[in-house]
Formats: sequence, structure tokens, C-alpha cells
Amino acid sequence: MEKVLYDEMRQNETDHWWFQARREILLQVIKSFVPKGAAVLDVGCGTGFILEALQHEYDVYGLDHAEVAVNYCHERGLTCVKQGLLGEETFNGKKFQLVLFLDVIEHIEDDLAVVSIAKQYLSENGIVMITVPAFQFLWSAHDEIHHHKRRYTKESLTSLLLRAGYTVRYITYFNTLLFPIIALIRAVGNLTGRRNASDAKPENKLINDMLYRVFKSERVLLPNISLPFGVSLLTVAEVKTTNNA
Repeated sequence: MEKVLYDEMRQNETDHWWFQARREILLQVIKSFVPKGAAVLDVGCGTGFILEALQHEYDVYGLDHAEVAVNYCHERGLTCVKQGLLGEETFNGKKFQLVLFLDVIEHIEDDLAVVSIAKQYLSENGIVMITVPAFQFLWSAHDEIHHHKRRYTKESLTSLLLRAGYTVRYITYFNTLLFPIIALIRAVGNLTGRRNASDAKPENKLINDMLYRVFKSERVLLPNISLPFGVSLLTVAEVKTTNNA
């Protein structure tokens, strides 16, 4: 992504409803699967917004290819973040109980390769957690601005993980309650040719607070149930063995 998108992300993530509610949901799911003190690697960690919250309970590390992202992480005091690519940076052979790909693999042409490489970084019984944008019919200017290659469904993401040698433990859509509104806005935007806007831009404060509360409320559902649709998709998977095949 261009530097301006990282700058926009850093500027808006502390107040914007999507960043705030998403972080709370992700923390809830992570804590449900991974014990405190576990080693966590956030691949494509961006500005460090998630790592900053995780560092209080986990042994965190981050990796991002963009210098601007790594600099923002270091400004947050996250000196555990390195610049580089998965497969090239080895972290001195350290193994992780959790490897995160949070809205990352949709940017990568060969998503199968990068998800496969992640297995090298997992400790015994380690897991990967992946979030991606859902449903190709929701494709919009936002996807193009952020250089997305694709959006996913439960079926396509499950297939990817199986081909990479994983077993899916949990998969769900999320950002479900706001799905009808977002789908309508994107459809109208595509029809009218409004193709220069990013979803990361701030809303009116009242609207922002309302959207935050609605999205955040999904915390009580995850990871206890699997939601049937949503703007995004989340999965937790482990390396396939003879025991879980």
C-alpha cells in the first residue's frame, strides 16, 4: 500500500468505529484460543494497532514489508517489529503459538504460498488466525485503493487452508449486523461511479459511535457461533496431522 494509506490508518484507527470494534472482537477471539504469555507473530502488522493491545498479555512480535509501517510501530514502542517478508525473516528460529494474518493475504497474489510458509513459524499445536474481506460482490473502490487481489467466502478460504496443509478449527463471517447497510452503500457507489473514497475516513461522531456499538456487540457471539454472512471473514486453523485429519 502507498504511504498515504498507512498515514490515514494511523490517524484514524484510535477513533474510527471499524478499527476500534474490530480490535475488541479480535482480542476476544485470540484470548479464547491462546493462553496468556504465548508467543504471537503478527504478519503484516501495519501500524501496530493490534500488537499494542496484545503486548500486555502476550510475547509479541511483528513483521511488515513497509518501512512506514515499521516506523509507526516503533513510535508506539513496539521494538519487536521488524521490516521484512515471511520466509526471509526467521526471528532466530523462534516458534510461535499464534501467527496472525489480519487483513493481509488479500493483498498477496500467491496467498497459498504465504499461508503455507507460516507453518514453519508455528510451535507444536500452534495456530494461525486469518481475517479477510468477504464476498466478491462487495468489491468496491476501497478494495482497489488498498490493492486487494480478491475477497473470500467460507468455502474459498477453507479450500485455501486445506491445500496449504491446515485443518480449520473455527470459521465465521463477522461485521454481520452492518452487512445490509454496507452492501447497499457499496452497490450504490459502484453504480454511481463514486470510486475515490476509502472506508477508513472518519464519520460524524454520533454515527461513528453508533456504528462502533453495533459492530462491537458481535463480541458476545464470537467465537461461540459461526455467523452465516458478513463484510469480513475470520478463521482459526492448525497444521493438519494424523490426529486431526
